[in-house]
Amino acid sequence: RKIFKVKKSNAEKSKKMEKEEKFFRKTFMYDKEIKVINTATAECSVPSKRRVDLPLTAGEQLEVIDVTEGSAVICRNSEGRYGYVLVEHLNFR
Repeated sequence: RKIFKVKKSNAEKSKKMEKEEKFFRKTFMYDKEIKVINTATAECSVPSKRRVDLPLTAGEQLEVIDVTEGSAVICRNSEGRYGYVLVEHLNFR
């Protein structure tokens, strides 16, 4: 029985990630291929003030998807959610 629950949760997670990507593409008007250009660790916890900002938890691993003009980058977290993150909150080591 546990085997089926694991498969179901993976399917649900995949569906949620697809939904997040669709929302991201629509909101950010992002039509490029999504490629991970770097990885980073969040240095501190930061709540999001807008839906387009990615909330951070200290120590969280993020995938950097794109660089923007200014001091923000577009990142994806382990849950598949996308958003802007200020470079000053990231550690690229």
